Amino acid sequence: MSEREVLDSPETIPIAIIPQPGTERAEARPSRREEREQRERERRRGLSRATTMLPPALVALALGAYQIGTPQVREDESATWWAAHLSWSDLGRLLDNTDVVLAPYYVLMHLWVTVAGSSPVVLRLPSLLAMTATAAALALLGRRMFDGPTGLIGGLIFAVLPATTRYAQDARPYALSALAVVVGALLLYRALDHEGADRWGGYALGMLGTGLFHPVAATVVVAYLLIVFATDRQRAGAWFSVTVVPVAPLLAVLMLARGQNHQHPKGGTGLDALRHLPQDLLGSVHVALAVGVLAVLGVLLGRRNGVALLVWAVLPPVAVFALRSYGNLFTPSYFVFTLPAIALLAAAGVCGLGRALPGRATSIVPRQLVAGLVAFAAVAAVSVTVLPSLRDDPQPGAYDFHAAARFVALQQKPGDGIVYSGQLDVATRAMAYQLRDAPQPLADVYAMVSPQRGGTYTGKPCAAPVVCTKGVDRIWLVSTAPAATPYAGMTADEGTFLRTEYKASPAREFDGGLRVVLFQRAAKAGGRG
Repeated sequence: MSEREVLDSPETIPIAIIPQPGTERAEARPSRREEREQRERERRRGLSRATTMLPPALVALALGAYQIGTPQVREDESATWWAAHLSWSDLGRLLDNTDVVLAPYYVLMHLWVTVAGSSPVVLRLPSLLAMTATAAALALLGRRMFDGPTGLIGGLIFAVLPATTRYAQDARPYALSALAVVVGALLLYRALDHEGADRWGGYALGMLGTGLFHPVAATVVVAYLLIVFATDRQRAGAWFSVTVVPVAPLLAVLMLARGQNHQHPKGGTGLDALRHLPQDLLGSVHVALAVGVLAVLGVLLGRRNGVALLVWAVLPPVAVFALRSYGNLFTPSYFVFTLPAIALLAAAGVCGLGRALPGRATSIVPRQLVAGLVAFAAVAAVSVTVLPSLRDDPQPGAYDFHAAARFVALQQKPGDGIVYSGQLDVATRAMAYQLRDAPQPLADVYAMVSPQRGGTYTGKPCAAPVVCTKGVDRIWLVSTAPAATPYAGMTADEGTFLRTEYKASPAREFDGGLRVVLFQRAAKAGGRG
């Protein structure tokens, strides 16, 4: 028989389809078509990881580090310092009464302050490093969700936002919560990209950290679910089973926090608060408009990933606002973790537009980069006008505790005491920080039990002012109360005793409505030089 007849015979099996040694190994290797598709995906990404992540990180670092120590420590930051400088036992008492939801952050800052000190720069350095890392991680996330140019532009837009600089210079957990959310998304993709169950552990830890640094950030879990559906919906069951694991400790912490006293958020409860959130969060109306237009384009062009980012950006503030009757947590700083999604949506919009423009396939990446850099320049142009105001000291409407403390320190004498009215917790923390290095500490004579021992920011009020002020001839009153009610926040006995037993000197006014008054015992008032 000829060769053709042999091959055409129905009783003959071509040798090409007979299993040969090593067939299984060969089938495990990707085909040439798959290799070409892989190379095409890499080419579409267009940029290496280092090229994608380094520029955003450097921009965020430079803007955040510039004059980082210029604004005085803000009222909320003084709470961080207060908790961080306590002993472990006193910190435990504080967390028993308030802010247990911030326990991981306070523990971290306690360790940091013990090693590095408590200057404004040192207190803010962890936030600066967290925002820098967030910009880099966001660029990688954009590269994974879309492509290299989108990741690069998304990271750059995020880095130049006024809010990014603002919270890089803030000794509060908001920058760390933003980093935890972005890293959590990257760890989720890492788990989805591999079949092995061992990759889910990192995501579970990331999810736990997201909620522990700030519980509001845990609402991003809905966006994570949409990422799973957009990537591999068959893994949704595995995602759900893993996500349940960190939920238990988060719920336990929230239950502990229910009966505690908390710092009051600065957001409103009306519709105006929700309507003004974009400009309050992003820094100005112009920045909100510029980024918002690009983000809408990103929703339209980003497809399923765009929807996940939209939920990440919009759902948390809307949900918190809707639940405000159960507990008002609606304040712009609580939603800093949504900024990465907004920036990445903006980048997806402009880079998607660059991809859609006519031209050869080999010019897609250059078109994306050109369109993205133009958009980045526009966002930077409107952002740069806001940045100088971030370093105003004090901030508009804020109390100038730094100037007040300097005034008191220059005139205080041994044996002087200090008392507070108005927002007692704010004034106590802020003045304690500003006077932390004073050679002669001022004791709060109206605190029968010190704040440290009482596990609060104010201590236990004095039940008998005549006893508490024994031997104290001069008392400094630091007041954030309105001028019409200068003794607000004090007990009735404390205010009456101060008015009747001491004579007040003229009040010294400071920015924000802060007042300092020196009281001297009436019998010795005439001896004052």
